[in-house]
Amino acid sequence: MTSFIPPEKISEIQRSLNIIDIVSDYVALKQTGRNFLGLCPFHHEKTPSFTVNVEKQIYKCFGCGEGGTVFNFLMKQEALTFPEAVKTLAEKANIRIDTFNTKEKDQGTSTLYEVNEKATCFFTDMLLKTKDGKQTRDYVSSRLINDDSIRKFRLGYAPNRWDSIVNKAREWGIDTQTLEKAGLVINKQGKAYYDRFRNRLMFPIFDTQNRPVGFGARALDDSLPKYLNSPETPVFNKSKTLYGINLAKESMNRNRKVLLMEGYTDVIMAHQHGIDWSVAALGTALTREHVRFLRRYCDKAILVFDADTAGQKSSERNLDIFIEEDFDVNVVLLPKNYDPYDFLVKNGKQSFLEQVENAYDFFSFKIKLSETKWDMTSVSGRTSAIDDILSTTIKIPNFVKRELAIKKVAEEMSIEENILRDHLTKFKTFKSSQINRNKLYDQKASNLNKSKSGDYQVEMTILNIMINRNDLIKEVETDISLDSFKNKEIQSIVERISEIYSQKGQVTLNDISPMLNTSEISRDLVDIISKQESIERDPVSGQTDSNEKTLRECIQFIKKRESRKSREQARKKMLGLDGSKKYEQEVDQLLIGYHKENIAFHALKKS
Repeated sequence: MTSFIPPEKISEIQRSLNIIDIVSDYVALKQTGRNFLGLCPFHHEKTPSFTVNVEKQIYKCFGCGEGGTVFNFLMKQEALTFPEAVKTLAEKANIRIDTFNTKEKDQGTSTLYEVNEKATCFFTDMLLKTKDGKQTRDYVSSRLINDDSIRKFRLGYAPNRWDSIVNKAREWGIDTQTLEKAGLVINKQGKAYYDRFRNRLMFPIFDTQNRPVGFGARALDDSLPKYLNSPETPVFNKSKTLYGINLAKESMNRNRKVLLMEGYTDVIMAHQHGIDWSVAALGTALTREHVRFLRRYCDKAILVFDADTAGQKSSERNLDIFIEEDFDVNVVLLPKNYDPYDFLVKNGKQSFLEQVENAYDFFSFKIKLSETKWDMTSVSGRTSAIDDILSTTIKIPNFVKRELAIKKVAEEMSIEENILRDHLTKFKTFKSSQINRNKLYDQKASNLNKSKSGDYQVEMTILNIMINRNDLIKEVETDISLDSFKNKEIQSIVERISEIYSQKGQVTLNDISPMLNTSEISRDLVDIISKQESIERDPVSGQTDSNEKTLRECIQFIKKRESRKSREQARKKMLGLDGSKKYEQEVDQLLIGYHKENIAFHALKKS
């Protein structure tokens, strides 16, 4: 297992922080006995099942199964790599990391962040400090975007030249291939490179860690397209990125809701008016990845789109994704000829928030749309409208919500509920396919659990006992070889535990946290620890401490496995030799060895 930061430094960071302080930035926690409880940020729930153990400095959700250390929490919450999470927490703990060498550097992604940062600074300087940028400054000013917003969103200007970034990169010591990989330049027929963005107002796009990952650019002349985004790069994925998320995430987490808009200036003007829980998709429709990403920070989305037909169609497509993901969603339909920017500028914050407050719930919105799409005075038109609404209703995964929705549709569309339910048979094909997909998923999950039910679970159990019962470490070392562990990651951790114990005479979970950078190992280890704690706390379980018995059973399991393996190897080697005199002596020795292995194996089976 490769470690990119000294383990001692990682342990120091963890000791300097309290997991409660970090998790509390994202989850409202309430103390219950020794632990803290809250709603899980990783899946939708109404009854808290997310537990934080202060004593062990770990978290565990008994709803979705997620669990781990403070590093794993930040990795999951902010979509970080392990080294990134360590670096972020090191800054919070005011601990300096002198050598931070990560896989990212090998993959070149850190270089792309660096290039984008330099380009962002260059574009900003061009806007604010040059004569060339005056016309763009005047345009921004005419749009009533103030200086504070310009600095906050780090707006810029790409000069009306073909080689501004190309030439600037020479000063930065960055080659043109890297610029192309970052999406800043284009290669012409394998010969010359030229700037992708020319004579455009630049909107840097940031990730949740406030790193520039790409750019949106508005043409300042008749160039097409009017808005141009960076292409997909190793650090920029449009289906997983939202404009303004770096500035909105804390407010979203606090308010547990998000305003979703369509344009850059919509978001900027919303923030300028103090509505700082606003973000926008990057000129594309919202994706399932967007919705799942938003769940980290909030429980409710409010879609604010133009009142034109295109905006309504966009809202309708996005709506179904939210419904399928069981994410609470409302829709704001602004008055005709208004987009969010225009409405805020002309009517102010209070009027805009009134529009948000009076947003349609998803079925009211669908019913309102049906009135514009179909002839509601005709039988066929009304039937089509009902089918359209039911096509969304049937996608609601929550049974109770689906039943209530059907009742509401029956009331709103003035149709008998029993007739409507009979009509639902039309959608059985869809429902059956959905159930089959769910069954397939469950089967895959079941197969995965079965694959982990034997060797993996036993080795994880031994690992847990070694951490929580240091006095049993010697028993593991004496009774089985550490090379006996089949899972190489677990083997590395066990070897590290043995090494630390021989040096210090004590090992804690914190000592091996630097090695728990795989979410699966971390989650499963925390799962075993949590189950053990619940047994130890159960006064009627009669198991105040069953570690010794469990360890003996696990060791016996591994001994049988190793004996079976040795016996099989001896048999294969014996069968691989022919019966010539040349091999007679070796065959005899193998037979004796096989006989001994066979006796040992059956002795273990009886034990």
